[in-house]
Amino acid sequence: MAGATALEPLPETAAAERLSALCHAFVDYGVTHPGHYRVLFGTAGTPGWEPTEGRLPGLPTMDLLVGAVAAAGAPYPAATAQCLWAGMHGLITLRQDRPSFPWLPLDRLVDALVAAHLATAR
Repeated sequence: MAGATALEPLPETAAAERLSALCHAFVDYGVTHPGHYRVLFGTAGTPGWEPTEGRLPGLPTMDLLVGAVAAAGAPYPAATAQCLWAGMHGLITLRQDRPSFPWLPLDRLVDALVAAHLATAR
């Protein structure tokens, strides 16, 4: 990718690698910063706090994810991104809530999640 600028479209394989890297970073953040993650993405039901577009902490991250999914060639980027987010959220919160479950390595699960969503989105 030498010479590529941020505005040039990425080849589909590079875009899929970027999507995978974003998903790994998201899951890594959630696992290594569980308190911050819960504040950002687990505030539903907090009395007196109703999310709006202006007060939705995860919206910029979702927008980034939708863009990465679109660049990777998924025909329904918003739907695929939301499904990916739900899967990542499950990996993060279930690992915290069920630590005694015999989880496979996290990297392997994230790789499988991204690959499955990209494969079915085509």
